Amino acid sequence: MASALEHVSWETCLIEPRSDRALEAYARRKVGVPFLSLRYFASVPWLARAVVDLHPELGLLMHLDQSVADLLTLVVSQENSCRFCYAVMRMLLRAQGMSDARIERMEQHLSRAGDLPPRTAAAIAFGRSQSRVGPGAARDARRALRHAGFSDDEMKEIGFVVASTDFLNRIHTIPAIPSRPVERMPDRLHMRLLGPLLNYIVQKHRFRGRATPLERAPLYPYARLVRAYAGSPIAPALGQAIEEMWASPVLSRRSKLLMLAVIARGLGCEVCALEIGEALQREGLDASALAQILTHLDAPELDDTERLLVRFARETIWYEPAVLQRRARALSARLTGPQLVEAAGVASLANGLCRLGAMVLEHA
Repeated sequence: MASALEHVSWETCLIEPRSDRALEAYARRKVGVPFLSLRYFASVPWLARAVVDLHPELGLLMHLDQSVADLLTLVVSQENSCRFCYAVMRMLLRAQGMSDARIERMEQHLSRAGDLPPRTAAAIAFGRSQSRVGPGAARDARRALRHAGFSDDEMKEIGFVVASTDFLNRIHTIPAIPSRPVERMPDRLHMRLLGPLLNYIVQKHRFRGRATPLERAPLYPYARLVRAYAGSPIAPALGQAIEEMWASPVLSRRSKLLMLAVIARGLGCEVCALEIGEALQREGLDASALAQILTHLDAPELDDTERLLVRFARETIWYEPAVLQRRARALSARLTGPQLVEAAGVASLANGLCRLGAMVLEHA
């Protein structure tokens, strides 16, 4: 059966896969099966680990029903036109024993809110609003979630599922991670035969989270967002990804902050913009220079690499996949391979963090 995203144009991959046995073993221990895209991110270890660790089904959800989380992942991936992530979700549904016809009926139901239970419809509406509109729609979407009966803890987990999916969609879309092999995989004979075994292994590695304290108080930018999840296993997983991103030497700290500032401004996430702005001032960039950068994506204070990165960051907020992939390809001519991978990772994580901030920071 053809994928609902098969019409989406998808460029050839921008980066070469690289084997890293330690990372691959780490991912296999957590997921149970080979992680299909990990080799493309191996040159930037924090990103490769984050692509594994921020999957909600791997022990990060304590309150939200996993079936709702799975539907959210499918819907947001479709909204973001991520052929790779969407194909992976459909492959997992096939491994669970769903027929092509049943998957097609489910996709049709997801497009019609009236066919869904009120709670599920409200969660999906939130996911769609964050993908289509961003933080500006969060207040009304939160109100609808509460009206549908979701608790604050469930709402925070819905926000995380949507944000992590936004992150994963972009990090697979920007470098055009090959989607065709995954789209074709369910129709191969060996996959039909091994489907039940694959499902058994995957389900065995899915589990509910347990209360998990933070080992130390976070002090880096976006620490407030991590603290909002204190007590949840989301907090240490998210905190580690953010902390390792800041510590990575591939791109400068100021470059990363500038990318996050541009994305926060583009999405209208005021709480995120304030925290990043304060961090940039500590890096020596005053408020007037930052205002010029955010308005014009240029300023005399920027070096050549920063100038490229802030313009690229803006492109990742709203995009058509093939157009964004061509922009990334142009960027690859000016950056090293690891720099390109980290730039994609920072932009992808920033998009998720801003959407997450809109959901939870008012409750922190």
